[in-house]
Amino acid sequence: MTRRILIVDDDEHTRTLLRDFCEQSNFVASVAPDGEQIVAKLDKFRPDLVLLDLVMPNKDGFAVLKEIRDQSEWAELPVLILTAVGDMDGKIRGMELGADDFITKPFKLVDLKTRVSSALTIREYRKKLTAAEEALAQLRAVDPVTGAGTYAQLKASVDSEIVRARRYARPAAALVLGIDDYQELRYRLGREKCDSFIAGLADRIRSSLRGADQLFRMDLGEFVILLPETDLHAARIAAGRLIQVFENLVVEARDGPIPVSIRIGGSAFPAEGINSTEELLREANRVYRALGNGNPARFIFDL
Repeated sequence: MTRRILIVDDDEHTRTLLRDFCEQSNFVASVAPDGEQIVAKLDKFRPDLVLLDLVMPNKDGFAVLKEIRDQSEWAELPVLILTAVGDMDGKIRGMELGADDFITKPFKLVDLKTRVSSALTIREYRKKLTAAEEALAQLRAVDPVTGAGTYAQLKASVDSEIVRARRYARPAAALVLGIDDYQELRYRLGREKCDSFIAGLADRIRSSLRGADQLFRMDLGEFVILLPETDLHAARIAAGRLIQVFENLVVEARDGPIPVSIRIGGSAFPAEGINSTEELLREANRVYRALGNGNPARFIFDL
């Protein structure tokens, strides 16, 4: 793939020298005598790297660099600054503004080639690292068995909902739903069949939720359901729908049918003592745990 380099320098001799260097190094070059309309130039040429002179009329290199870094699309674009010998202040300020490297005038072409190659290589590694981190975050955000969100995603999602609810004076609720004696169920079904059962359970939960509601798998047999725009009364109704979905739930095991008991606890924001993500989830979990294994109660909320 041919790399593209934008040269921004008011000195014609330097621009010619740099353009010749780019062409000899199999780069595609575009030259500009100043930094005016720099964003438009970037959008049109789509460079992989910028060689930027600091001392230019009208708009100096610092202003150009700041304008580049203020654009989210170009925030990671490698920018190499051309500076004069002994210009330490310029280098420090350029570093603060996000310059990737400095080339001191007059420069040797071999040094220029090394700096450009290094900056482009680092950019490629950053791209690969970002892609890998995004892929890893996506894997962490989705439970492989149920397709539900995971613990890693839950806090960020509830944080965001609490901030929105507080800003617009709107409610939000959370439900904790779990299977009584999950370990016994897993033992009697076996891992593969139990995973299949849990996946089906998650599908049935989703079928009773609204489009804006979010499902997270907190533990092997426990889920959290985030309900935006939902007060405690509406959360009760949502829990009631779920209880009806799982009425008389039975699963076939190797040694016969197993009745499965589902518990649901919940809480809502805003409420006394509930002012944060942790407090919302802690209260929903407290109510859920208070039911106790084997308790025939369908669901309960503290009012």
